Amino acid sequence: MPGVYLQQYLFVLAFLIARKGEAMDQFLFRFREFWFLWLVFLFYSNGLWAAEPRVQILSPKDGSRITQEQNSVLISGKVATDLGRSPNVDIVFVIDISGSTSQYAGADFGDMGPLPDNSGSFGLGRPQISMGGIGIGQPSFRNLRNSILAAEVAASRRLLLQLNSETTRIGVVTFGEGAQVLQPLTHDFEQVRRVLDDILRAGPYGGTNMAEGIRAAITELMGLGKSEKKTDTIKVEFLLTDGFPTMPIGGGRRAAPEDTDFAINAARLAGKAGIKVHVFALGEEALSYPRAAVGIAKASGGTYTPVSRPADVLAVVENISLVGVDYVQVVNQTTGQKATQLRLAADGFFSSAVPVAEGRNQIDVFARASDGSTKRDSVSLFYQSGNQRSLDLEVFLEREKNLKLEVERLGRSPAEIQKETEKSREDGLGRSQQLPPSTEGPPR
Repeated sequence: MPGVYLQQYLFVLAFLIARKGEAMDQFLFRFREFWFLWLVFLFYSNGLWAAEPRVQILSPKDGSRITQEQNSVLISGKVATDLGRSPNVDIVFVIDISGSTSQYAGADFGDMGPLPDNSGSFGLGRPQISMGGIGIGQPSFRNLRNSILAAEVAASRRLLLQLNSETTRIGVVTFGEGAQVLQPLTHDFEQVRRVLDDILRAGPYGGTNMAEGIRAAITELMGLGKSEKKTDTIKVEFLLTDGFPTMPIGGGRRAAPEDTDFAINAARLAGKAGIKVHVFALGEEALSYPRAAVGIAKASGGTYTPVSRPADVLAVVENISLVGVDYVQVVNQTTGQKATQLRLAADGFFSSAVPVAEGRNQIDVFARASDGSTKRDSVSLFYQSGNQRSLDLEVFLEREKNLKLEVERLGRSPAEIQKETEKSREDGLGRSQQLPPSTEGPPR
C-alpha cells in the first residue's frame, strides 16, 4: 500500500511541475514528457476493466398502462459496454480559439443569440488579430456568427443538448497561446451553455498551443484541477480545432514539428490515463497537415473526424459513441413497426418514438457494440387511446425536428457530409506523416 501512495504522490508532483513549464526550452519539454508518461502509466496500470455490451430500457416500466391521444410512445433507456462500471461520463470540450478560427465556416449560425457582429476587441482585454491573406478565397472575418469558432461552439451546444445531465458532467477548456479552464466539470448544463456563448463573444486570438489544451483537460478529468475527482467515470475529451500546433516552439507563427510531437505526447498521456481524445479537424488548413489530429486520436485511442467545411461538423459531432455501442434499433414486435424517431446520444442514453396499437405491445430494443456483439431488452406496455397528450413525447419530437432543421440549413444531407468525411479520413490517414507546411505570419 505505501508503494501505491508513493506512486500517487510522484504522479501528482510530476503533473504539477509539468504544468509550470510554458517557458522551458525544447530539451526540458522532452524531459518532462518522458517522466510524465512513465508516472501516468504507473498510476493507472492497475485500473483496467473488462467490457461487455448491455442495454436497459428505463421508461416506460414493464407492464405500464398508457392512456394518451398520440399513437406513439416515448421509449428511453441506456446502452453501454462497460458492464459492472458506473454509467457516469465526464466530457471536456477542448476548443481552439486561435486567431485562424475567425475564418469563414461555410454557414451562418445566426440563431445563437445576441453576439458581436464586427471584429474588434473582445474578451481577455486583448485585440483580435486580423487574419488577412489567410484562407484564400474565403471572406475576411467580419462576423462572429459565421466563423469557425461559431461552428465549434454550435457543435458543442448541439452535443450538450443530447446528453443526460444526471449522469454526465461537462467541462470546458479553450486553447490559443495557452490553455484556460473556463468551466470545471459540472452537471449544470445551463452554466456550460453560458460559458460556450462567452467563448464566442470573446472571439479568436493568438497561436495554437494544442498540447496545453489537452493537458489542461487531463488535469480536470483526473481531479487534479478545479473539478471534483471521480474515479468511476468514462473520461473523454472532444477536441475541436481548425489547424495544427504552432506553439510553444513555433511561437504561434509557424508549424514546428516539435509542437506536433508535444501534442501527440500529451494525447499519449491521456490514453495511459484512460482518457480518449476525439478530434474534429475543421477546414482545409487542418486537413492540409493532419499529422497532429490523426496522431492525437490514435495515441489516446480516440477518433479522428475531418470536416472540410467547418459548418458541417454539426452533422457529424453526434456520431461519436463514448460507451462502445454504435447502433440501436427499437421495434414494436406486436405490430412489426420500427421507431419513427430515434436518438442515441454519445453517453449511451437513447430516446425513440415508437408506434403502438390498442392493447398489449411488446417493445424490443436491440443494441450493437463496436465489436459486432449484440444485446436486447424488452418491455411490455398496454396502450389505450385517450384525450391527454404526452408532453415528454412532444418535447422529444420538437427537439428532433429542430435538430434536423439545423443540419438542413447547411445545404447538404447528413449522408453526403458523412461520405465526404469518410473520404477525408482515409486521405488524412494516408498523409499523416508528411512534413508541416512552411508558414510565417500572424499567430494562428
